Amino acid sequence: MSNPEEKITMFCDRTLYVTGERIMFSAFLQGENNLELTGPSRVLYCELITPGGEKIAGNKFIIENNSSYGSLVIPDALLTGYYYLRAYTKVMRNYGPDSYFYIRINIINPSRNEVQTGKNDNIIGKPSLNEPNLFRDEKTFRLILNKNKYLRRDTVRLSIDLSGINDFSEWRGMCLSVVPEYSFNEFDPEIPGDLFSGNTDYYPAETRGLSVTGKIKDNKNGKPIPGTPVNLSIIGKGKDFIPAQSDPEGRFFIYLPDYEGKRDLFISAAADPGCDPEILVDNDFCAVPFELPSPLFKLTVKERECAYKIAVNFQLENHFRKAAKETVAVGPDTNNMFYGNPSEIIHVDDFIQLPTVEDYFNELPSSVKVRKHQGGKYFKIIGGQAELTEYKPLVMLDMVAVDDISKILAIAPTDISRIELVKELYVKGDQTYGGIINFISKKGNFAGIDLPSSGIFINYRFFAPKEDFILSSLPINEPDTRNTVFWDPQLISNGKISGKVNFTTSDTPGKYIILLRELNAQGQICSAMAGFEVIRQIK
Repeated sequence: MSNPEEKITMFCDRTLYVTGERIMFSAFLQGENNLELTGPSRVLYCELITPGGEKIAGNKFIIENNSSYGSLVIPDALLTGYYYLRAYTKVMRNYGPDSYFYIRINIINPSRNEVQTGKNDNIIGKPSLNEPNLFRDEKTFRLILNKNKYLRRDTVRLSIDLSGINDFSEWRGMCLSVVPEYSFNEFDPEIPGDLFSGNTDYYPAETRGLSVTGKIKDNKNGKPIPGTPVNLSIIGKGKDFIPAQSDPEGRFFIYLPDYEGKRDLFISAAADPGCDPEILVDNDFCAVPFELPSPLFKLTVKERECAYKIAVNFQLENHFRKAAKETVAVGPDTNNMFYGNPSEIIHVDDFIQLPTVEDYFNELPSSVKVRKHQGGKYFKIIGGQAELTEYKPLVMLDMVAVDDISKILAIAPTDISRIELVKELYVKGDQTYGGIINFISKKGNFAGIDLPSSGIFINYRFFAPKEDFILSSLPINEPDTRNTVFWDPQLISNGKISGKVNFTTSDTPGKYIILLRELNAQGQICSAMAGFEVIRQIK
């Protein structure tokens, strides 16, 4: 296939971890051939995978100003072995896994003796610092320390000599990590170029944020159903309703709000009579099967010593405070409806009990009437806008659109808490409604009715919560066991960089490296490195 429209470059704080730790990363988005992007994606997909392509952990991260950062937690039960961190945007999925960015990392499980099986004894790939695209450029910038030996919890004062940089606008991103020596050994894996044979469906760029995509097909003949209304409801806090319509190929594309964490979605389709619609939702993450290089797992003597220190430090951290856990946030803490304040609310219990829902509209003063047409019934909102009669109202039950009005009319009034009405034209996306009628059940259980047969519930993962990665020292009464002593995923801010960085050493004696990595406008990765030692006492 042709080259992708976008490409990702990613860095992580180190490449040697133990299970339970966080992998911290920084990613930068550029156009193919390093051209400026006119409509860049806003969503980064980052995953921890096995060499066989199995997703171990993954999340979605906001891309702002063509850069993103975050972390993934390594599962405790993972076997020792080589794994890959990979990143891509949704539009890159049109070009397959060989267009994604990969970093190979070493993961140690101190609690298990098993090691992930490798397929050969060769180390596939070369050290990235020796690659033409990733070069150490001491002429561009240098790292200068105030000394080369420090005590525990001492302040390190780092100066970044930027005299070789003439135009900061040429720099796309920069990150700085301070980690134990031998915990970083980045390789460029040789990714096979035949991983992908092409998509039958096209994934548009997510220029506005997260999206749910998929296809509507007719179960009777297997053909796509074009022009079908597709309704998506977000259940729970931050309730929302988003309508869409399938295109000529039966595909649909729905943008979502910038929420965080997980929450339930309900998606349904309202097809014409005679159709039996089925909703096929695309996988959030790439599910194309493929094989990455899987050498036999090996560590040098120095790497083993480093891994032992990392494991001890992490165990101490878990003993004194909670280990890093995946945050399950849910976005805005609000129960407000997407339509704001309703024009009218009918509290069912405020009136004498009537036999049917229809009676509450026809027997009581109300802006909603139940009409008959060709043997069926429908709702009509009566209001001051003449255009109300030209459009059908949006009828909902607990925030889920219901097209079969007979199901609403069959609900026992005692199961309904209130009915909220919007008595004016309402435009949502590309759809216009002649008002809104939202039935709220007392138990939030859809009053026991059968929801649209085409509908499906999805426990959807929105954006990962934003994190603060500027690591600092701990109180004197707690051991400071940081394995990554310092990590700044975005050292450049608004085209500017501070030439001074201060951080505090941890309690673990030994040698450390400071690694500065930078992506320029030509797609080249420049780096500078310095080292220092933490000692118990000055001799």
